[in-house]
Amino acid sequence: MSLPHSDSTESTCAVLACPSQEFQHLYDNERLLTGDLSDEALRSIIGPNRTRLREAETRCRLDDLLSAMLEHAPHPLGRRYVAVSLHVAREDGVVDAAKAWLDNLLLPMLAISKAIKTEPASSQTPTNDTTVQHVESASPTLRAKVALRERYHCAITKAFDIARARKLSKEGRVGEVPNKVGQLPMEAAHIIPFLLNEFDDQLVSSLEITWDMLRSWTQIDLRTLIGPNIDSPANAIYMTTVEHSTFGHFEFYLDKEAFPDIPNKYKVRMSQDGRLLTNGSREEDVEFPTLEESSVEPPNPDYLRVHAAFAKVLHLCGAAQYMDSVELDAEMEGTLRPNGETDFGSYLQSKLLDTKRGVGRNRDNHRSPTA
Repeated sequence: MSLPHSDSTESTCAVLACPSQEFQHLYDNERLLTGDLSDEALRSIIGPNRTRLREAETRCRLDDLLSAMLEHAPHPLGRRYVAVSLHVAREDGVVDAAKAWLDNLLLPMLAISKAIKTEPASSQTPTNDTTVQHVESASPTLRAKVALRERYHCAITKAFDIARARKLSKEGRVGEVPNKVGQLPMEAAHIIPFLLNEFDDQLVSSLEITWDMLRSWTQIDLRTLIGPNIDSPANAIYMTTVEHSTFGHFEFYLDKEAFPDIPNKYKVRMSQDGRLLTNGSREEDVEFPTLEESSVEPPNPDYLRVHAAFAKVLHLCGAAQYMDSVELDAEMEGTLRPNGETDFGSYLQSKLLDTKRGVGRNRDNHRSPTA
């Protein structure tokens, strides 16, 4: 039951300021059931410290952050990782543990999701409408593959690719253009963010911690996606530019629990009340064709489960709303360019770096983990 990499325990315990040997011993104890550890953490660690957790942080609700990370962990061993961390950190370290996950896992994922798009959608000439989206872009090859898999329709809203419609019309193939659905610009949206391995040099060391926390909580070695593998069709979905942006910001997710016995079928869920898709719906059924049906592999369900877990936690604890307020403040202060070309991801990275430095200084004054 050991963590997948030996450095995961040490780096995680260093950030959480908890003893690594005690952590590993408790984590590997198979007589201690994950459900029991989680329930006890909720009852004896999070519950009694709820007020202190709320008062310790203005950016989000740390008690809800911890509860959501336990409840919505994308893998049972990820739930165990959080529960054991809290038991080892105990009451005096519960605030530090929550802030560590906020600053080294949740907010970095949100910052990555805000990266600016560098290519126009659907091979169109860039305009203010297409460059304003703060989303990462996919390679033309990947876009072609997922477009073929989804037959040039948005997998989420079923709209048709406007660039494809224009091409077919120009070639005299108007009969191939669907006449009962809307036509919108499309893009290939990464499930695991494309820029996860593209932080600037200042945050390289912090990113290593993020990788370790990701591995521990998701039980997926996301290093396998570094390089060209990040552009695998298994890590992408064809959707409208608007849905791409909101999906990248974790404003909706694909729920597999709605169709547990049907491969490649999901239910679209909005992360917050009052939000709608561009077709006016709150929910949609999405079913991807199999590899045999389209010659292109469908999205990896593990990646979609990780995305869904982040969406739930980020919105339940208020971290997503906090990041939205940071972006709004930057716009009001004139930090962002009015044409949408500011790399907001880099802007957030710099703010996170300042936060991490402060957390590091505070942790130096805290007890050191035992080796």
